[in-house]
Amino acid sequence: MGNLRKSLISGVWYVSLAKYSCVVVGLVVTAVLARMLTPHDFGTVAIATVFIHLFSTIVTESFSPAIIQNKQLTERDLRAINSFTYLMAFALTGLYLLAVPFIVAYYETEVLSTILTVFAVSIFFSIISIVPNALLMKAKRFRFIAMMSLGIHLALAVMSIAAVTQGMGIYALLVEPVGHGVLLFAVSYAAYPVRWSWPRRESVAKILSFSVFQMLYTAIHIGYRNIDKLLIGKYMGAANLGYYEKSYRLMMLPLENVSSVISPVLHPLLSEYQNDKGYLWEAYKKIIAFMSEFCFIVSVALFFLARFIVILLYGDQWEPAVPVFQVLALSVCFQLMQSPMGAIFLAANAVRRLMVSTLWIFFLMLIGAAGAIGVGSFELIPIVVVLVFLLGFIIYQGCLARLFGKRSDEIYAIMWPHVAYAALLFALLSIVEEMTGEDLWVNGLAVISSVLAYFALLFYTNRIPQLRQMLSFAARKLMGK
Repeated sequence: MGNLRKSLISGVWYVSLAKYSCVVVGLVVTAVLARMLTPHDFGTVAIATVFIHLFSTIVTESFSPAIIQNKQLTERDLRAINSFTYLMAFALTGLYLLAVPFIVAYYETEVLSTILTVFAVSIFFSIISIVPNALLMKAKRFRFIAMMSLGIHLALAVMSIAAVTQGMGIYALLVEPVGHGVLLFAVSYAAYPVRWSWPRRESVAKILSFSVFQMLYTAIHIGYRNIDKLLIGKYMGAANLGYYEKSYRLMMLPLENVSSVISPVLHPLLSEYQNDKGYLWEAYKKIIAFMSEFCFIVSVALFFLARFIVILLYGDQWEPAVPVFQVLALSVCFQLMQSPMGAIFLAANAVRRLMVSTLWIFFLMLIGAAGAIGVGSFELIPIVVVLVFLLGFIIYQGCLARLFGKRSDEIYAIMWPHVAYAALLFALLSIVEEMTGEDLWVNGLAVISSVLAYFALLFYTNRIPQLRQMLSFAARKLMGK
């Protein structure tokens, strides 16, 4: 367990350093674009983004974990699988382009046609990057991956700002998703070139059983993450979708930037112990203990900082997004706690269980979002989404406990003290908000100061020991020790 902790902390350090640098860069770019483009523009691109994720992420997230998980793949197998991904890239990109006219007709927005067509480039390059990227992860080259990600984001940030200042309008929003796929392939292939060979059935079959359920899980997961946006875009307009999507993206920032730091490191490490379920369960409990120490506090802080964050980042025209973001912020804690579960299911070769659990959550989200839209209440949608995320967390927890023959109570017992700390912070910030009034800066800075002071109190009274250890490691790294 000690070696796992050391490897996990080291890997997380490199990935998080680059990832959070990318977050800062991304927020700067978004702040510029949000002031030069309209909510309608962002809503239109949000619709298109759902479909490129559907076509590219399903394959990418299905094959990469399978390659990492299977320790028996030979060089010949990898060449054959890589060649197979090229065939899939051509087939899925072609299928996507055939679907474009139907998507445009459904949403009755002509500008979608050009946007969706350009996004085909992203789909193609994302799929042919699968094997080189998976091999980088399998080799645990976390430092290289981190630097590659940071370099790509910096280059695309400059290009995006240049595009919008040159009057490209809505098309400036396409630079990042399209450019990312192309540059990711170029750099990862240069680092891990895989030669072409004709696809072999035996080689593909080695990862297919794992990949099929992973593919189904990914498709369902994308569905439950995006069905609300698709329905809002169709029945409530692109402008409302723009406000909702921006709030949703802000809500996802903590989740994506914790999940994308931990999961890529966690799965390659835990896959070494795929036959030791006792070890995996204990590792999961330690991860939950670490994440409990900050996720509930983050959720409370975002709730009270909603207006400050939205106006500061996007400007006054995005004021209608504030109440949406405030409600969605309440779900951040559950989603953060849920983020390592995928890696645990994958490491335990339990993708089918993961897929079935996610299917239940998809149905809950579909029914809830459709019901809210059916009664014509835009304000009800984020409330429904938060409730579904809470139920989803409970469903995943129960499924994982049954997989290991344990009780969910073991996990909840770890969480309860930190829920209590967050509840006390909520009460404190309610008083602070009442005292500081409506002034954006006074209120925002007072909330931030209160959260930092509260966090420092927990830190120095050793109420958050796991996070304290992580921060100590980061401090030593920064000082070169």
